Amino acid sequence: MATNLIPSMDARGRFEALAPFDSVVDEAKYYTVEAIRNIHEMEALKVDLFTLVFQPAGYTTENFSAALERARKDGAKVLSLLDRSDVATYVLTTFLKSFPLVDGVSYERMCAIVDFGACPPSMKQILSQELEHIKNHVSANVGIETTVTLGTIPTIGYVSKDQADAYERTRQLNISNSTNDVAKIRELEARLVKKDAYIQQLEAALANRQNP
Repeated sequence: MATNLIPSMDARGRFEALAPFDSVVDEAKYYTVEAIRNIHEMEALKVDLFTLVFQPAGYTTENFSAALERARKDGAKVLSLLDRSDVATYVLTTFLKSFPLVDGVSYERMCAIVDFGACPPSMKQILSQELEHIKNHVSANVGIETTVTLGTIPTIGYVSKDQADAYERTRQLNISNSTNDVAKIRELEARLVKKDAYIQQLEAALANRQNP
């Protein structure tokens, strides 16, 4: 007898199916179980099982009857899976290879895209420093260690030298923070050293007053 895997209603995530239903169940898609139906129930409702369930998986009118009889014998149920676009996919539970738990969590790869616009190649060093800042910011504030890379879109434009100089002056004027994180940390550390030394002087002076 075939293995009959029947998930719970509202189970959602990644589903795997055996051949020939692996041609309709996409392992890369995120599905939600919308309905679980008995074959006898669907036949009583005059549902066209061949067109709805079997034909999309590659069955023909010649082998449909035998496949349907086997499904009845194995106690198969018809599973309705909805993808994120609310498109339904139908699969027999006897052809399920695996399915997610009800409390499964969906993960999607997410990226942050920063468009710097058209820049001269000489700015690569400046932008690389900014990417390092973004990486540190994401790590400290989001808790995700990530990789930030600088790339280019294959669109090249040329401007006159005077126009390029004007763009550069405008860019420089728009900068409100001209120091990088390393320089800031060093400056703050230097201030702390000076403050610690000043506090020690005050404590020593106070001690001398109290002990004439």
